[in-house]
Amino acid sequence: MEPDPHQIVAALRAWAEGTDWVDWVELGGSLGRGAGDALSDVDAGIGVPGLTEDDPRIAAALDAATGFAPPAATLAQRLGDLTHLVCVYRDGRQLSLVVFDAAARNGLAPQSTAVADKSGRLAEPIDPARWTPDDGARREWAFLAWIALGDAARHASRGRPWRALGSLTEARDQLWRLHAADLGLTYPAFGAVTVENADAPAPHGVAATHPADLTRPALHGAIEALAALLDPYTGADLEPLAAAVRPRFELLRVDGGR
Repeated sequence: MEPDPHQIVAALRAWAEGTDWVDWVELGGSLGRGAGDALSDVDAGIGVPGLTEDDPRIAAALDAATGFAPPAATLAQRLGDLTHLVCVYRDGRQLSLVVFDAAARNGLAPQSTAVADKSGRLAEPIDPARWTPDDGARREWAFLAWIALGDAARHASRGRPWRALGSLTEARDQLWRLHAADLGLTYPAFGAVTVENADAPAPHGVAATHPADLTRPALHGAIEALAALLDPYTGADLEPLAAAVRPRFELLRVDGGR
């Protein structure tokens, strides 16, 4: 029988309910939206009143996590104003726990489940429109995609195929974001993750943006394919940017594209 991640959720709930300084527990990811399976990670957040950057309760939360099952390794990451605690268990299950100041939540995030809610902060759902990108965000994604495409062509022309592939992937990630936003999906910033979780269609022709190998012709074809998919998202104010980047693609045609 495979280890059940729901057992980690149950252990987290029991610990939170018995710990007076944990106000709420929010379960996200596939388990939070009711689509998890035995391979799902436990993606959760806890709210701690009056949390400070070096708060000892952060270490206490990680220590508690190691007691939910025999641990293999742990990690504490600082992500801006948040702390991300990761505990991987010996049986392969994984807990990804973000520690928030309790006041950071004024409702339940979309596609999440309230595991514990002592003060009622998660009683009402947060409007998904909060995560809808405005025109500025969409422009930024398109802008960054074109910059990354230019970088991909530059690296490929210099014989740096792995750097080219990395930049091409960055550009494609931005395309996925734009596509998710176009479909009106919640959390479009997560790009391909959001699209696949929604069982929504991928951008038509996106497979052609992944090179079959790391040769210059293959990279060139993938770059051109991605540029074509970006065109519909390139507003009039970004057309000069696209025009400035495209000549780099021609560098890959030199000497027959070898």
